[in-house]
Amino acid sequence: MSKYLVNKFMHLVNMNEWTEKEYKSHPAAFVEKWEKGEKLKLAPEEREALLKRDYAQLYALGAHPFLLWSFTEAVWVHEVPREELVKDYKEKTAKIGYPDFKT
Repeated sequence: MSKYLVNKFMHLVNMNEWTEKEYKSHPAAFVEKWEKGEKLKLAPEEREALLKRDYAQLYALGAHPFLLWSFTEAVWVHEVPREELVKDYKEKTAKIGYPDFKT
């Protein structure tokens, strides 16, 4: 697994409104296009987590926690009330503990 690639992907989505919208609209197409453009390959579990927008799995895989939260908020806050999102995020990540965040 390359935590760097996952973090790079999340940063791209966080920093550009157009990429955020495109990712949210068509996660599979966006991930595929990004991999081709970067000429890189995500690990299967990373790709799956990004396709499902699964912040708990991304956390378990060692995504940078601060970057992950801003990514999660950008991707989910308009679909789930922020208070619910914060509660769910905290509950799911607490169950996982502290993954190895070293890149």
